[in-house]
Amino acid sequence: MDSTYNIVLSTSESTVVTEYVPEKKRSEAYQSEAALEDAFIKLLSEQGYEYLQIHDTDALVDNLCKQLERLNKYTFTDKEWDFFYKTKISNPNESIVDKSRKIQEDFVQNLTRDDGSTMNITLIDKKNIHENSLQVINQ
Repeated sequence: MDSTYNIVLSTSESTVVTEYVPEKKRSEAYQSEAALEDAFIKLLSEQGYEYLQIHDTDALVDNLCKQLERLNKYTFTDKEWDFFYKTKISNPNESIVDKSRKIQEDFVQNLTRDDGSTMNITLIDKKNIHENSLQVINQ
């Protein structure tokens, strides 16, 4: 059996070592992807994430709208949300890198309201992080 000696403590007078013998074992159990996913969701839920059953794009977009409304204490009109979503969040002219940068660096976006006025919409609250929601969904 292979073993390795690791130095725990070394001084000018003595050296303390420990022997490490690796355990040769192989798992006989198989965890399915579904079981792994369920365990991960359970772990995240125990850490404060809210589990949502969202199974299509429309429900995902609706949830995003609700979360941004809650965070900004503002209710979008259908027209405002449609324009904001298509131009600020899901803009087809932006790459995934651009969208990631927006969330990290440019997380306050302007909304042109129906009455022509402009207001700031925060995508993520970096000053008061507890104002953000933690959610998990699965496939």
